[in-house]
Amino acid sequence: MISNTNVMLNNTVELAKKQLEAHVQRGANSTLSVYEVARLMDTIRFQKGAKKFGGEPQIVGFSNN
Repeated sequence: MISNTNVMLNNTVELAKKQLEAHVQRGANSTLSVYEVARLMDTIRFQKGAKKFGGEPQIVGFSNN
């Protein structure tokens, strides 16, 4: 299960990088909103932060029930 999680996370980050690269190439003609670009950048930054904790993302559940 751990390796599947890593593969899925890596695929998500690679897709985010490709989408941002396409956004940069299109410039003003890009269809991405500011919020979509921010979400993609957060996805990439989250991966970098997850590597600091042994390569696995630290997932914490919280419920306010």
